[in-house]
Amino acid sequence: MQKISRAVEKNFSDQTSFASQLVRENSENPFTPDQSSPKHAIEKGVGELVYERLRSLGFVPKRVGASKKRTNIVCYWGPRRFRKSLILNGNMDTAPAGLGYTLDPHSGAIRDGKLYGVGAADMKSTLSAYVYALKALEVAGVKLDGRLILEFTVDEEPGGCSELGTAYLLKQGIRARAAIIGKPGTHKISIGNRGGYRFKLTVFGEAIHTGRRAWERKEAGRNAIVDMAKIILSLEDMEIPFKPARAFQGRSPVLTFPTKISGGLSVNSVPDRSVAYGDVRLMPGNSDKQVKIWIREKLSTIPGLRYELDDLLFVPAVEIDRKEEIVDILAKNSKNVLGVSPRIEGSGPWNDAWMLVTHDIPTISGFGPDGDGSHGINEWVDLESLKKVTEIYALVIVDYLGIREHS
Repeated sequence: MQKISRAVEKNFSDQTSFASQLVRENSENPFTPDQSSPKHAIEKGVGELVYERLRSLGFVPKRVGASKKRTNIVCYWGPRRFRKSLILNGNMDTAPAGLGYTLDPHSGAIRDGKLYGVGAADMKSTLSAYVYALKALEVAGVKLDGRLILEFTVDEEPGGCSELGTAYLLKQGIRARAAIIGKPGTHKISIGNRGGYRFKLTVFGEAIHTGRRAWERKEAGRNAIVDMAKIILSLEDMEIPFKPARAFQGRSPVLTFPTKISGGLSVNSVPDRSVAYGDVRLMPGNSDKQVKIWIREKLSTIPGLRYELDDLLFVPAVEIDRKEEIVDILAKNSKNVLGVSPRIEGSGPWNDAWMLVTHDIPTISGFGPDGDGSHGINEWVDLESLKKVTEIYALVIVDYLGIREHS
């Protein structure tokens, strides 16, 4: 619809300014899943910016959260009675800025058609696209036949497993017939994500002074770091059985161990403890229980080993049918606006999409503006891509929910 395209163009200067404002508002999330708390006001500033912008544009957002410091922003638009509904979901927190930024990571600077700063690509530009796709529909005079739900969520970055964001909204009964999470990149429509299992492995040894005769004669002491080295070698080539999945052609599960390691008390003491962390990427059908059994089988071959295996998180792998209506509509509009057809496949990293999919909500887990540097340095998003994606979102909303006919 030309009216929608013109409306996006008309408001794009305001949208760019808003996206820059979101980047300037620091919402770095440094916590691990076990450290996340309703008391940490990480996204509060971003949430207020989104809330006030929606209000200023004439919409009625709501704060929905487990605490006043960690509130999700939700905005409904459309008729009270409807058959179809669509969620556009995006997180307001970001990964911490990587070391080596050559500019202020929260500058929100715009140079040569790019917006720079932490969260520019992942995914504050997408949040602006949700807001201004909705505004474009209003300006174009569109009356939807279904219900649109915009969700701006908290606490996704630590591991896509938080109870405070998308999961909290689901518990409040906020559901839809389909959903899109606009993680960056127009080259692919993601129809699933591999799952993950993260664990902590603690190895126990026996401390003794390295100058003691008993250590010299191997009568006492056991080096926990040496035992951890044996575990590393044992798990290095561990293969995880799996069944191929259509959304993940050529992909397989992979165990990475260790990703982080520590141990020892002093230079002249035999280490009595070593702690290491592992990360496992899983395919559909794999579970954390399976992986733990296979790890324990491997470790059982190491004589005298004493250890504890603790779970940190588990996220199931999910995929949706590429023939889902929301996939077809997004693919069609992407090709019309971009001039090329994105690939349709699953993604390696996961996000909150699995929560929606496991609640029977077919969810696109990635399609958003092009950029680079997320979870790294000098993150940026291409503004021309942002404009096109905003138009695509607006067209998808119309095609999926339909336009209300007046008698």
